[in-house]
Amino acid sequence: MAMFDGVQFVLVHRARPVRRSRMASVSASSASVRHASVFIELDRWRIVLALAVVAMHAQALGFLPWAEAGWTGRLAHDAVVGFFVVSGYSVMQAASGAGWQPHAFLVGRWSRLYSLVVPALLLTLCLDALGRTLRPDLYPLWMYAKWPLHLGFHGLFLGETWTHSYAAFSNVPYWSLGYEAWYYLLLAAWLMPPRLRALCIALVLVCMGPRVLLLLPCWLMGATAWQWVEQGRLPAWLGRLIAPQSLLGPSVLLLGLYAIWTASPWAQSSRAATESLSLQIAAHWGPEMRLSYSRWFVADWITAAVFAGVILMIAARPMAFRPITPSVTQNQARARVQATTRWLAFHSFGIYLLHYPLLLLAAAAGLAGRDAGTGLLIVLAVVSVCVGLSAACARTRPFWQRLLAWRLVR
Repeated sequence: MAMFDGVQFVLVHRARPVRRSRMASVSASSASVRHASVFIELDRWRIVLALAVVAMHAQALGFLPWAEAGWTGRLAHDAVVGFFVVSGYSVMQAASGAGWQPHAFLVGRWSRLYSLVVPALLLTLCLDALGRTLRPDLYPLWMYAKWPLHLGFHGLFLGETWTHSYAAFSNVPYWSLGYEAWYYLLLAAWLMPPRLRALCIALVLVCMGPRVLLLLPCWLMGATAWQWVEQGRLPAWLGRLIAPQSLLGPSVLLLGLYAIWTASPWAQSSRAATESLSLQIAAHWGPEMRLSYSRWFVADWITAAVFAGVILMIAARPMAFRPITPSVTQNQARARVQATTRWLAFHSFGIYLLHYPLLLLAAAAGLAGRDAGTGLLIVLAVVSVCVGLSAACARTRPFWQRLLAWRLVR
């Protein structure tokens, strides 16, 4: 998923070389500096957001001891909302790197998805088969009788469209891919030739259904932030809100703004109102039309706006402050830290997508509910396994690129 990719400025195919004037070259260079500043921070966010989702799921399954209270109960959901914003920004960069060509863009994005989605679905099915022999009460048993149907269903990212809102077996975090994949298709439709663009956009919007559509603004905020950064439409004062040399400044600001918003009475009332709306829709049109993961959509829009606003502040910093030239030693240390962060950020997709079936199997084996130290060790072991599996799955991406390129060209 692009929201889990590292900093990459050419992701699929290089754009055709274009002659630029000196002014255009300077402008492009300035945009690259702004984007680089943003992506360094987004790599950190990917890691923290993925680990936040893992921590909340581990707490719910009894591995971590703290009590869920107030806004922490929604932290996993809000982390996914943050991922949508990061995705919108990253995917626009991917489309730019693909020369704004829809086929090249889709090959790059969907090869990234399928390199992990297919192993994740198969692994979930196998782990669930083992876990059901230990604790069948922990698993959605009705799905497994028709597992080939559900495997194909979720392989096509249909899990949240229209009258469907089904988990991919026990893999609860998979729900967000039923949103993300449609946003990729929507951007590809927007990149189509003008004579086909409106028809393709309308077709994607109709197929994605109301749930996916309700969280589309979160993704679009990230995409819009990329456009503003690319065009330099950022006031210098915006960058002065974050200290120029602070490593944690943007993250601390983001956490502070998020905590203020999500703990506010306005957030509580908006969530209550839209949750009530979801219940009314279910009562009128049937439970299959409930809003499910989109039931807090108004609060999610504001949460996404907080993420997008901090991204713009990060991008405006190079415009507000003169860069301080670091020493050679500082450069080397910073390069090592950034390389490690980028590596972990790349594997945050695997951590996010693979952790829950592994944690659930551990719970089925009776490893939950022990002391905090044991629980933390189990969670760290699961995260390590996820990183290893992610690294192995990444090697299959060239295969998916060739397969998808062949199918799309045909």
